[in-house]
Amino acid sequence: MSGFLGIVLRQRLLQRWSLMDCHRNENVLEHTAVVGMLALLAGHIGRHQGRDLNVEKMINHALVHDFNEVLTQDVISPIKAANAEIASGYAKLEAAAEAQILDTLPDYLRDAIYDDCHPGGYEQELVKALDSYAAYIKCRQEMAAGNQVEFGDALTKMTELVEKLTAKYPELCELHRLFGDSLCSSVDELLRSKAADHIVLPLDEASRKRA
Repeated sequence: MSGFLGIVLRQRLLQRWSLMDCHRNENVLEHTAVVGMLALLAGHIGRHQGRDLNVEKMINHALVHDFNEVLTQDVISPIKAANAEIASGYAKLEAAAEAQILDTLPDYLRDAIYDDCHPGGYEQELVKALDSYAAYIKCRQEMAAGNQVEFGDALTKMTELVEKLTAKYPELCELHRLFGDSLCSSVDELLRSKAADHIVLPLDEASRKRA
């Protein structure tokens, strides 16, 4: 018997944005699903742009990127990054929690899931950016629900971060261009929407070097 699946599904019990009075609560398992969908879209966008991306690697990493939080809890970024000592200590705690959870798996699955947790390369870097974009989506939706007091400053910070990330990652730039304006629309409006086809420009030299 392996406890792995039962453990990681407990991400649904962990609430994100613990210091914020949210209009609608978001759990870690829900956040994981959002990042997984973003990875699917960004991966296919990147391939359409001519980039040699491993979409499966991106989705797999997105689905397991936070399961250690079942043991560590969802610690807010200002605490995790308060100083170098705390950041280093928390990284060790995350690694220990991940190892303890992976140890519940049979060997052949443990090795495969470990690789999913640490794929490396551009794919892992891009999923990290999509993780931040998922937080931006949450801020946008809370603001649309009238939660300006709690999420006004957060959205300002996340918008600045997204501007930097879209400049660095062409896949995220195109994802944001295609879907960003619809994040807070009604169902009827979403169903009426149809993106116009457009010409995909060749990658610039800097982008080719990252591919």
